[in-house]
Formats: sequence, structure tokens, C-alpha cells
Amino acid sequence: MNSSRYLLARLALSFGIHRKNKRLSEAADEMHLLRMAEEILGSDVWEQAEDIESISVEYWSLRKLSIRKKEIEQKVNEAGDVLDLSHEERNAILSRSNQACLALEKKRDELVRKSEALVAERDNVISKARQLRRKFDASRTKIQVLSEEEGTAEIVRDERRKLTNFKTEFLRLKDARDEVGERIAKLDELITRLEDTIAEDRSRLRQEASEAYQSIGKANRDVSQLTAEIGLIDLEMQEHYCEVGRHVSNHAGIDPVCRQICKDHSHLVAQMQSLRSSIALNHKLAAMAGN
Repeated sequence: MNSSRYLLARLALSFGIHRKNKRLSEAADEMHLLRMAEEILGSDVWEQAEDIESISVEYWSLRKLSIRKKEIEQKVNEAGDVLDLSHEERNAILSRSNQACLALEKKRDELVRKSEALVAERDNVISKARQLRRKFDASRTKIQVLSEEEGTAEIVRDERRKLTNFKTEFLRLKDARDEVGERIAKLDELITRLEDTIAEDRSRLRQEASEAYQSIGKANRDVSQLTAEIGLIDLEMQEHYCEVGRHVSNHAGIDPVCRQICKDHSHLVAQMQSLRSSIALNHKLAAMAGN
């Protein structure tokens, strides 16, 4: 509010137009803007205010808080480095886990396929042995029947030769079945060992990954805690910035030190003085309206 608006508002008051709430609302908005401007000015110039006795508490408090903030920021950077390293370790573990397990699983799957092929081969041998057994039983029954008849001696001799051949072939199939069975047993043992190794690797890598995750969790907590500390320091510094900005802007016209400090911020100081004047006028009008 400038002087012209103030005069118009005074004139409106004489006609009973109070608008007290509007004046108070404008004053509150302007006070918020003024506080922001004081904080901005204070944050820019506080390091030049060492020799101003009136705000020496604020200056040295800001020096102390600034040092503390830098220390914490260094810790934040260190925690961030730990966090990045932990993420890299976790990613490396997961990548190593995938590659190792995939290689072992690929080898296991290959052995499983070979085992399945041998099982099929053994089943085929067993099937042939069963068919051979049926032929053997049929031939033996044939001999039993023909042996009681006359004129069948030659046929019986042929069937007995067949029985001998059947027995030889049956023994060969039995040996083949046993040989394939041994190969299957060896493959199954290898598969079991591989599965045990895969399980052990997964357990070990889960443990390693768990340690990496714990490091990540701790680093995140450290960063959060330190960031919260910086936030509290910033809030405290804002209060001191406002005090510094308020003092030097109020005394820029009468104190040579403050005038020198505010030299590069004259436009901002002028705006702050206008805001203070407007706030005072709005409060004055609101008080008059209340009466």
C-alpha cells in the first residue's frame, strides 16, 4: 500500500467502508514477503556482518551452524558413496548369482536330458525283453504240447534251439538293461550333486546379497538422518538470516557499515522498506476500522 491508496482508504473509512479483514490479510501477506526478503538478504550478506555488534550473536551462530552443516554434508557424501558402493556390490552379486546358477542349471538340464534319453533306452530294452519272454513262453509251451505227439521230433528240436537262442538274447538284454541302469545311476548322482551345488550357491549368494541389502538399508537410514539434521540446521539458520537481513536493511540509511553491506542489494532493500511501510499503513487502517 502506498500513500495514495492509504488516503483513498481513509476516505472510504469516513463513509463507513472499513474492510478491516482485507487490511489484515494484506498485512499478513506482505509480512510473509518481507520475511522472505529478509531471509534472502541475510543469507547473502551475513558473512560481511562480523563487525556489527547488534547481530554478533546471529553472525557467530551462523558461523557455527555453517561449519556444522558442512561437516554433516561431508558425512552425507560419504554415506552416499557407501550407498553407491553397496548398490554396485548388490548388482554384482545378483549378476554373478544369475550367471553361476544359469551355467549350473544349464549343465544340470543337459544331464537330465541325457538321463531321460537313457531311461527311454532302458524302457526299450525292457520292452524287447518282455516280447522275447512271450516268445520264449510260447516256444516252451509248444514243445510241451508237441512232445506228446508222434512225428514232431524235428519240430521240437528246432524249438529247443530257439529256446537256447532266446535265453542267450535275454541274457544280452539283461546285461544291456543293467549297463544302461548304471549309466542312469551315475547321471542321477551327478544331477543330485549339481542340484546341491546350485542350492549351496544360491544360499551363499543370498547371504552375500543380504549383507549388501543391510548395507544399503543402513546407508539409507544414515542419509535420511543426516538430511533431517541438515533440515533442522537450515531452519535455525533461516531465523538468523532473517535477523541479519532485518537489521542491515533497517539500518542501511543510518549505519555506514550496513549501507556498505547493502550496496549491491539496494533494490531489494527498497522493496523491503516499501513492504514495511505498507504493513504499517494496513495495520493502522485496521486499527481505525476496529474503533
